[in-house]
Amino acid sequence: NPVVAGGLPSIGVNGGFSAFGRQSTNPQWQDPALLDPKINFTWVKGQHSMKFGYEYEHIWMAVNDNNPLYGSFGFSSAYSFIAPCTTTTQPPCTPLPGAQGSPVADNYWADFLFGSPASYSLANYFVAHLRSSMDNVYAQDDWKVTPKFTFNYGLRWEYGSPYSEQNNFVSNFDPVSQTVLTITPGAVASDGITPFRGSGVYGNTLVNPDFTDFGPRIGFAYSVDDKTVIRGGFGMSFVHYTRAGSGDILAINAPQAQFAAVGSQSVKPSPGTHCQANAPATNCFVTIDQGFPSSLTVFNKATDNITYIPKNTRDSYVESYFLSVQRQLAKNILFDVAYVGNHGVKLQGFLNANQKNPQAGFARPFGNWPSDITAAVNSFYSHYDSLQARYEQRFVGGLTLLNSFTWQHSLDNASASLEGNTPSPQDGNNIAADYSQSDYNLPIANVTSLVYELPFGHGRSYLSSINGVTNAFLGGWQVSTINTMQAGTPFNITYSPSAANQVSQQITASYRGANLYRPDRVPDQPLIKKSKLPGTGYIQYINYAAFVLPPTKDAAGNLLSPFGNASRNPGRNPAFYQTDLALNKKFDLPVESMKLEFRTEFYNLFNHTNLYLPNSISGTLGTTTSTLAPGATTPVGAITGGVPSSGGQITSTFEPRIIQFGLKLTY
Repeated sequence: NPVVAGGLPSIGVNGGFSAFGRQSTNPQWQDPALLDPKINFTWVKGQHSMKFGYEYEHIWMAVNDNNPLYGSFGFSSAYSFIAPCTTTTQPPCTPLPGAQGSPVADNYWADFLFGSPASYSLANYFVAHLRSSMDNVYAQDDWKVTPKFTFNYGLRWEYGSPYSEQNNFVSNFDPVSQTVLTITPGAVASDGITPFRGSGVYGNTLVNPDFTDFGPRIGFAYSVDDKTVIRGGFGMSFVHYTRAGSGDILAINAPQAQFAAVGSQSVKPSPGTHCQANAPATNCFVTIDQGFPSSLTVFNKATDNITYIPKNTRDSYVESYFLSVQRQLAKNILFDVAYVGNHGVKLQGFLNANQKNPQAGFARPFGNWPSDITAAVNSFYSHYDSLQARYEQRFVGGLTLLNSFTWQHSLDNASASLEGNTPSPQDGNNIAADYSQSDYNLPIANVTSLVYELPFGHGRSYLSSINGVTNAFLGGWQVSTINTMQAGTPFNITYSPSAANQVSQQITASYRGANLYRPDRVPDQPLIKKSKLPGTGYIQYINYAAFVLPPTKDAAGNLLSPFGNASRNPGRNPAFYQTDLALNKKFDLPVESMKLEFRTEFYNLFNHTNLYLPNSISGTLGTTTSTLAPGATTPVGAITGGVPSSGGQITSTFEPRIIQFGLKLTY
């Protein structure tokens, strides 16, 4: 396909090597269009101002978002690794030349040099043409109970249809039959595919409609005196669209769209196991020089990562509430303080619905489906509380000033599906364990902005009578600045377990529900080290001694749980400080209707170094001499070794000082 021709596949090599090749998610696009007629009616009667309205929305959207269109290869099996023999597993013990204690970076690099990937994936080119409609009705009454007290109450009902597809390319996993139901034209029944014909909303979308989105609103305003006002309110808002890529688009699903992945090759490389032409991708070893098997993008439930939305999904909603006091300190000067909070319910998140369960012998919940299932589930939640204070001065002596201070605490178990650091949980069977500080939790933030008209030149306090030439240089200048001071950004700490006890084999991207494995936390060890590394200038930010990497097997050879006990988002990077400055001036031109504006902007004026987030940790996995149950979690005290040896470093910063100049002609 010429749209996706050219470029290297995405290639990842374990052991601390940087990934290279094409970005796996490109190309992609969303091309929306919206029809949005509405009508509003206001009726004033006595002390009541009543408002009623209806809004209709129809959405068209073309989406290309299945990937990797160029394919990807992962080198993580260390096939060249020679394990030392033990008298318990290889009696009599005869050590082999080159035996090592555990794989090192060179083993993974050797896999790459020999072209022996542990995993590979490929998607086909497909464009979905989505359709959705929304109906919204509201009624509201602003009741002026007394001259000092106004009470607001209202109710809004919303309905947003699930997405249909222009050509009926829609499929959804059915947990009862453990097959993919599809209304795709021409689809035939096969292993894993069940054609379906129905009517109504479900017949077009394979998701039942939600007609229960009633959102009450209530608020009040009370004037204590002519300079003080108390306000408060509560409201519910519903979510009908989440920017989540392909993870919740049933049109981008089998059999018409393929996310094919072999997460762990079933055989090891040898001359006798290399794939022949057109051989099934799961029965032989694929080398990188052979390219992708031609059968890979032909639907195979053993290799395809399908998408699943529970058919009775209810819409996400947020309950928002606040209480504020505003005081006029002087003419054009206001100060207000407020409590602001919200509670997110049934929020969308992504996980592997067919994740292997360590405590069930690494069995999948859907035993008749052998691969991973990306599930968009509305089961996550959030809670936000804040104290907000604001000082506002509106053009007093040429100065407009706004200072906003926030003291807040935000908790959730899914901050965002794409932009967040933690879009999916560690364990899809225990999302409550991910409830911790949000990706955007900034306990303290203060932003000051000002605009100042310098008092020089024509029409100003000083030098108002200077000639035109002098005024062109000295008069009419305006200074603007924004100063930001806020706490550092939270970050998650993850590691990569052995392929043997990974619970998701096909899903590789966290925005499609890949597990974000966390290590074990060592008690009484500080999380942050913050020491400068010689030679590179990088910052060793995470203290290796604070973590151990869980072992793969116990002394009896039982596979153990890969889930560590570390909390989600346990740390944050250093505080962020930045001052931006702008200078601008307007020049009069001979033509009266024309103006010329000069502007210069300084971003990060003082060139303050703001450190970015640390990278993930890695190292040799721990071992244990204990005998535990299959799938058990190893106590930290029973783990030998496993101390991380790389990663956890801050290797980049936010933007340094940037200066730009501009001219704008208005007429």
